[in-house]
Amino acid sequence: MIRYGTVSSIFPEKGTIKVTFEDIDIPSVEIPVLQGRTEGTKHYSFPKIGEVGICVFPENTFNGFYLGSGYDEATPVPAGAGEGIEITVFNDGTIISYDENNSKLYINCQNEIEIVAKNIKIKCPKTKIIGDIDITGSVNVKGDLNASEDVTANGISLTTHLHSGVKAGGDKTGGPE
Repeated sequence: MIRYGTVSSIFPEKGTIKVTFEDIDIPSVEIPVLQGRTEGTKHYSFPKIGEVGICVFPENTFNGFYLGSGYDEATPVPAGAGEGIEITVFNDGTIISYDENNSKLYINCQNEIEIVAKNIKIKCPKTKIIGDIDITGSVNVKGDLNASEDVTANGISLTTHLHSGVKAGGDKTGGPE
């Protein structure tokens, strides 16, 4: 049996929900939410209370599955949706989108992205970062380091600092002032 139901209770730690059917106004037993993958690589996405979706129940049983909900006029498809594009839009407005047709990953996070990893390796011909960068730790550069503006170390400017004790010939200058 296939039925529409409104999610009335959620049990995310168990992967189950209860739905209420409008025609009989009673909640179902706890039923699993169908997920894309659950072994090895896992995919987890859970409905919210009040979401309307489709449930499947085998004949003569109350045990079934919540298959999910769909888009309609009240809940339109996310902007940018199309063939080969996977989009997740979160309640806070954060968007993660991958376009497999053009191999582009797009992340628009409304707050902060925290990546926890042993090592991160990024391989690409050119990386462009727009905005300020704060680094805690050492920075090693293999290759040239070019700055279009000033470089400052311990309060001493590379472009405006002066040296004392300047003499002609093979003498060395004093430290920067």
